[in-house]
Amino acid sequence: MSPLEPLAPDQRAVVALVLQQGRSYDEIAALLGIPAAAVRDRAHAGLAALSPANGLPGEITGPLADYLLGQQAAADADATRGLLAESAPARAWATSVAERLAPVAPGALPEIPAPAGSGEPRPAATPDPKPAASRLGGALLIAGVLAAVGVVLFVVLRGGDDPGAESAGATPTATATATPSAAGLRVADAIALEAAPGGDATGTMTVYLQDEDQLLFELVAENVPPNAEGAAYAVWLTGPGMKARRLGFADAVGNDGQLGIQGPSERDVARFPRLYATFENVVVSQESSETAKRPSRAILTGALPSGR
Repeated sequence: MSPLEPLAPDQRAVVALVLQQGRSYDEIAALLGIPAAAVRDRAHAGLAALSPANGLPGEITGPLADYLLGQQAAADADATRGLLAESAPARAWATSVAERLAPVAPGALPEIPAPAGSGEPRPAATPDPKPAASRLGGALLIAGVLAAVGVVLFVVLRGGDDPGAESAGATPTATATATPSAAGLRVADAIALEAAPGGDATGTMTVYLQDEDQLLFELVAENVPPNAEGAAYAVWLTGPGMKARRLGFADAVGNDGQLGIQGPSERDVARFPRLYATFENVVVSQESSETAKRPSRAILTGALPSGR
């Protein structure tokens, strides 16, 4: 189970977007159409839910949460490192939370300094960081799309269950079609995707609620191996048991290792809420045929939230 699974959906979504897509509070606020302070409150509440109840007030744990999530300017981060070096309770809180976040953070979390007087040097102040940006750069990210009026928001996948016109063994291809606008869009869930044994890929499936009655998703990943000849990446919902449904195929992954998929397809728009509620896992697999009924070679897997 993901360490973020116990969090409320809005808290889990914010923490996952920060950790796994490198989004800033301001970027998430623009995406959701809410104040940055509301995003910060969700992040603080999420990290507080992962921490031991050691009596520290929010005035202390809030800046610690911002520090661990990389959301502080250099001067503030330096002050937080000083607090961590001087305060054992603050250091214990941050260490506990960092241990919970580490499995779902693609990169290293900010360093927690050694206690003052331990003889170990305190980390030097760093220059003001550049504004946070997605680790996937230009790979089909909704935040960038929302800024453009009249742009097609979602590049949807080719349907997965209907037999294709191509023969078995042919390379499956993705298709695009127009889908709803960004109005009324908010994050419902963020699902961490982990690499199959021996792999380095990491990713996130973010599920959005459109106008209170329609679910849409965006799946982004990095460190994905380039497509093998005659193969393509597919997205599936699986479980319980042998139950599986293919949502569609992604565009080819190149040497940059970046994969981006958004959907569902027009065929699945009406039924996607039920699919999302009744399956247990999301899987990204490499397929060489459109006739596969289950994932062939899993690259990424993630557990769908319980109680949906």
